[in-house]
Formats: sequence, C-alpha cells, structure tokens
Amino acid sequence: MATIVVVQRSVPAAVAGLFGALVGGLSAVVASQFGLLASVVVAGVTVQRLVVGVGPRVAEWSTPHRIVALRAVPIMLSVSVRAARSPVRVRIWVAALCALAFEVALAVTMVLVASGPFTFGFAAATVASLVLSLIPKQTATTTSTGWLLFRLPWTGDDIARQMEAAPVIGKAVEAAQAGDLATAERLAAHLRESYPDLRPAIAARISVLEAQGRYAEAMILAVKLTSDATSDPQQAASSFAALAGLACATVEAGQLEAELGLSTASQAIENATALGYPKHKLNGARAMVELLRGNLKEAIALARQAAGAGDDLLARADDLATLARAHMAAGDNRTAREVIGEAEKLAKWWPRVANTRTRLEVAG
Repeated sequence: MATIVVVQRSVPAAVAGLFGALVGGLSAVVASQFGLLASVVVAGVTVQRLVVGVGPRVAEWSTPHRIVALRAVPIMLSVSVRAARSPVRVRIWVAALCALAFEVALAVTMVLVASGPFTFGFAAATVASLVLSLIPKQTATTTSTGWLLFRLPWTGDDIARQMEAAPVIGKAVEAAQAGDLATAERLAAHLRESYPDLRPAIAARISVLEAQGRYAEAMILAVKLTSDATSDPQQAASSFAALAGLACATVEAGQLEAELGLSTASQAIENATALGYPKHKLNGARAMVELLRGNLKEAIALARQAAGAGDDLLARADDLATLARAHMAAGDNRTAREVIGEAEKLAKWWPRVANTRTRLEVAG
C-alpha cells in the first residue's frame, strides 16, 4: 500500500488531487495487466485468467483451461499468464518486462503532462505504484514484477526444475480440469517417475487424483507438501489451503474418519490464514467443515459466498456441490436440485457434483 500526500491550497484542489491519485493507482495496475496481455504475443505465453471489474459476476466465457469473466464494476483488470512451452523462465521474465514497460510508459507520460491537482495526483500515484511493483516480493497469492525481473533469473536448481517440468505439469492439470482423466493419469505417472519430489509436480498429481475422486491418495500427497520444511510461506499457505478441502472431501467420501479429517481441515485453515492466505478464498473449505459438523446455516452462507466470489469453473462447481448438500441436509431438496443443476452446467463430471446428483436421485 502506498500513501500519497497531496498538498493544495484549497479543499476542491485537494479533493481533485486525491481523486487523481485514486484513479492513477487503479490505472497503473490496469496498465501492468495490459502489459501481460501484450506478452502473449511478445513472450509466447498463454492467458490463464482474464477478469474485468470487481463485484458480482455478470457474464463469463470461461473454459476449464481459461477463466474469462466480466464483473459488475469495470474499474479493474486482472490477468494471469503462464508459459506452456520452453524456455519457461525466459518467457515469464519477458512477460514481467512487458508488464513493467506498460507501467513505466503510463508513469512517464503522466509526469510529463501533469499540470493540475488531478493530473499531479494521478502522476504521483503511477510513480508510487511503479516503485512498489519493482520491489521483489512474494506472498501467499501474488508475486511482484520486481521478483520476476530481479530474482527469477538467479533462482536455484529447484526453480529451474520447476520451470523445466512446467509444460508437462500444465498439460496434466488441463487434462484433469477438462475431465480427460486417461490423459491426466498418463501425465501424472510421468511426473511421478521424472519429478517425484518436485512440489508443482506433486500438486499436479493431487489435482489429477482429486478429479478421479481418489481423495485419500490425494490427501497423503497434500500432507507431504505441508510437511516439507524447505517450503517458503507462500508455498506452505497454498498447500494448507488445498489440504483443508481435501480432508473434508475425504471424510465426505467415507475414506477417512470424521474426527481426524475435520481436525486436520480446521488446523489447515488456521495455518493457511496465519501464513497470509486470503480468508475469503478459504470459504469453500470452511463451508465443507461446517456442513460436516452439521452447522447448516453457516455452511449455506459460506458456500454461497465462495461460489459467487470465485472464477475457476471447477472450484465453483465444487462450492455449488457443497451448497446443494447443505440444502439437502436441511431438508430442502428442491433448492438442492436447482443448485446442483447450476454446478452441472460448469462441470457435470466432477466427482462431488456427480455424487451429489446421485444422492438427490436416490432421495427422490
């Protein structure tokens, strides 16, 4: 967060300067995201996520491989890219450079044209945003442009192996997300043989096992990741978040004793939060915990929030399955059918969605 002090002789000028700073800060972020879009051509990366705006979702064109959504208030742009082909490290570095170039261009332009309170505030915010983006930093959910530019080229052998394995990892996850489980299983076997201890490869294998409904096996791997003493806080937070949901799914499928699974999930949620993982992104796992504990009102509220806030198709389908199960447990099968119908539009084959539909048909 940057604090910008605007000194003006009148209240209207000060307000204009502060408004300019707000608009400038948002514009700087949008500029960097346009840079990432340009890197699709320049660096040969692919768009993984493109979301315009904030607030409730009003339209989407997502697939299992790519998230594209429009939200109610179009004041922000969020873009994620990945390198599907080698050399991965070079492509990611060039993508970061493109993001920086767009942000620099905006900041320089505004500094040159600034001539009043609004534009001075705008220029100050773009410069501050640029400086912040150049600071090498990693958190549980974000990596700064500075980290990619100044740290990525000099990372050790482990990162190099991650980059080397990235194309196969990406294909395995894509196959699992698309429901092509035969291909996903084949690629997961290759990862198991070639990169048995590589964190991203293990995470991909977990995704494949979850798509197959083999929760107990997936949970064993997830526990392995959370027990890795060499992981940084960012990696550990994501691993605990994944473990929380898996523990609940394993209990739900009858593959793990309830008390052990729920205690594991609750501790994983607590650990992920302590390591900086955004609390709202844990609502899906928290909803499953409340459902399994019989706290149906809380489960319904959390699952509804998770499904509304997320953009990933499979995660939303999973959250909707939780919501449908909570309505079933509350005796409202009619609403449960409506909700699971929404989930089936996203991923009818997803194990928890298919199993919930089966339970509803048995219930009559």
